[in-house]
Amino acid sequence: MRILTNLAFSKHILTLKRPWFRFKKNSLKISSNLNSSNQKQSDPENIIYTVPNALTLSRIACVPFINYFMFTDQHELACSLFLIAGITDFVDGYIARNFKNQKSYLGSIIDPLADKLLIGSLTITLVANSMIPLPLAILILGRDFSLILYSVYVRYKLIEKPISLKKFLNLKQSRVKVEADFISKVNTFFQISLIAATMPSQVFFYEDSYFLTILQFVTGLTTIMSSASYALKKGSYKRKILDHR
Repeated sequence: MRILTNLAFSKHILTLKRPWFRFKKNSLKISSNLNSSNQKQSDPENIIYTVPNALTLSRIACVPFINYFMFTDQHELACSLFLIAGITDFVDGYIARNFKNQKSYLGSIIDPLADKLLIGSLTITLVANSMIPLPLAILILGRDFSLILYSVYVRYKLIEKPISLKKFLNLKQSRVKVEADFISKVNTFFQISLIAATMPSQVFFYEDSYFLTILQFVTGLTTIMSSASYALKKGSYKRKILDHR
């Protein structure tokens, strides 16, 4: 009789434990789903709302105001906004490089786009204000415009057939990365330096200084060298995933 009682009690305990095991299994399944969901959300392809992207968009928003203030001879305001844009450029790059969840494919596109918009538009404005020579502006704008056109052409060639606008704009399709060499980085540095040095030149009365003349010459020379480097190096464009900033 005691044996039968013990067997019945054991069976009752196992019956009570069964839902607990079922709950444990389900909880593990839920945990696995949450982990996969978090992994998907941390995927750079799915990230849009990041601090670097917000800073980059604010820099793009500053571009028309900087150009307007320069064109209307409000150089102090233009220089102040330009300084703020430079600070946001440094900060968003630092955050994107040092915080993994702040990297995004969108940021890898709009960050250089913001820089090109700022430099290109200010080059046009400074020419209109007779603050830099027209041939130099043609060199700077021509180089950047040629790079943009060629990158569009390479992307068109790499996209799977049949080609559609949706595929062309899809970031998951073959991505084109420009491999900047040393001379191109030097040229970018001189272009930014020229813009930054020319903008306040009429405020501090050094627009006719030898310093700006030499800076213009060096910028033009490195622009020509950079253009030649991109033209001669076929490996400048690679079919690979874009670096996140």
